[in-house]
Amino acid sequence: MILTILVIFLPSTQMILINNSSGNLSDNQFITNSNNSVKASTAQYECIDAWIIIGGDRSDHEAWELVLLTCEWVYDQALACGNTADEILMLVPLYSVTYTTREYAASYRPNLEYAFTEWAPSKVGPNGVLAVYIHDHGGTDAMSMAPFTSLAAWEVDQYLDDFEAASGCDRIIVIYEACASGSWLDDLSKSNRIIMTSTEPGYSAWWSPIPPHISLFGEGLLNSILAGNSIGDAFVDAHHEIKALGYEVQNPCIEDNHDGVGHIVNAWGQLPSSGDGNDAKNTYICQGCPLFLIPYPQVLFVPLKFWVVFNPERITFPITIGVDSSTAIANVTCRVIPDDWTPPDPNDNESMGLWDENEPAYQWKLTPDGNGNFSGRVSINSPTLGSNYKMSFFAEDVNGRGSQIISTEVSINGDGIAPADNVDPTIIITNPESGAGLSGIVNITVEGDDDQALDKIQIYFDEVLLKEEDMPNYYPYPVVIHSLNTADYSKGLHNITARAVDTTGNDQETTILVTFEEDRIPGFQITFLFTGSLLGVIIIIILYVKRNSVRKIVRRI
Repeated sequence: MILTILVIFLPSTQMILINNSSGNLSDNQFITNSNNSVKASTAQYECIDAWIIIGGDRSDHEAWELVLLTCEWVYDQALACGNTADEILMLVPLYSVTYTTREYAASYRPNLEYAFTEWAPSKVGPNGVLAVYIHDHGGTDAMSMAPFTSLAAWEVDQYLDDFEAASGCDRIIVIYEACASGSWLDDLSKSNRIIMTSTEPGYSAWWSPIPPHISLFGEGLLNSILAGNSIGDAFVDAHHEIKALGYEVQNPCIEDNHDGVGHIVNAWGQLPSSGDGNDAKNTYICQGCPLFLIPYPQVLFVPLKFWVVFNPERITFPITIGVDSSTAIANVTCRVIPDDWTPPDPNDNESMGLWDENEPAYQWKLTPDGNGNFSGRVSINSPTLGSNYKMSFFAEDVNGRGSQIISTEVSINGDGIAPADNVDPTIIITNPESGAGLSGIVNITVEGDDDQALDKIQIYFDEVLLKEEDMPNYYPYPVVIHSLNTADYSKGLHNITARAVDTTGNDQETTILVTFEEDRIPGFQITFLFTGSLLGVIIIIILYVKRNSVRKIVRRI
């Protein structure tokens, strides 16, 4: 049987994705290019048509320079996404208008109204995407707009509604960074919007302790997005980087299921979480085809947790890590802080708060060792016996692009020898979700960890071992993935089990139940990616291949 499909393309600069319906490429199948992994089926590749960047200020102008610096940095990231300067409108605190040449005007109501009701609708059509980035000192349900009092969350929501009415577009991505920014989630929630805030309602947010001190959440989020990750995966990366740097009290929130309630990552540090994160996990930001993204710097390996001998005055030890050299590296930073460290309290409830004045004492620069790695010697003054110190590593290339942060721990004890390991490892199945209905090719994705050293990870399907992968003797541990075709198994309920074993034999496992369903369009195999400007008529002839009606059932013998 021959099926002919006539597809007419008009000129477009956006990538066109024809979803696979037969299972050749799954919801989680990846096309890889250099360091980047790009989803190739039901993932949504969305080009941002316009950015509105808004900075706020307090009446005392405390740290307004850092608000401005972060807004400028976000402007650069918008350019890196492929947008041009005329597709970015930046409004900054009035106090700082004379300090940058990129702003359109001061961030006060008449200019905000113009941005959302006139400028953005002229850039974004009904099928486009608008990105909004807001950064200020924070406050419950309001942002500081000195000297123009404050701007309420409901007013920003009205601006977004006005934009939708004027443009016909309802696809909006909002990033709001400020103390108590999570209090905005209920106001801004609406169908087809992805809302992310740097912290929960009532909690503080900080700038990164690593120069140039960009706002902590946005730095991790946008670096990860530009490295080719989905919005949801970038949100998770930003969460983990905040924790790696020691800011345990800051928990970013996301709201994309439109129920007005935002959530942090789930108990395993992943999305989706209580219904939020599914849209973001499947949405990629691109301009043109993301397969051609330039590789970002990467920290390739750091040592597993290790122990050093206690000295009451000072402990000094060497450290070596691996950094990808495919891009020119400008700086590699090692940050070491005690496990009981907490960031300083903000000056008041409205303040973003500055980094700890002792931050330089926690950080060292590593240098190339001539063998392709970066090394240095780290000192801890007046250590405490039995304490742990978190070590985080961050690389920056010559273009100012930062790597994701990889962390480990060093512990201080009497002999420098690891104690007996009586703790079970941890193991999670990040894909698919428990209870999911599945068809086609499915990637079973598993992650594990251990307090000392992980030996291996195993994946079982209906109690049959599908895959076993040995873990390296360094971080980060790899994600273990096994692909299977649901057509090879019986329809109905199945169980997937993941098992982790550490180097002393302690083990832990977790199991989920899934249902294998019929394919949506049995027998047809359609998977094409089109990029660039296309004009004319493309005829796709697809050969119908009748499936074998016999299904293979695999069971443990």
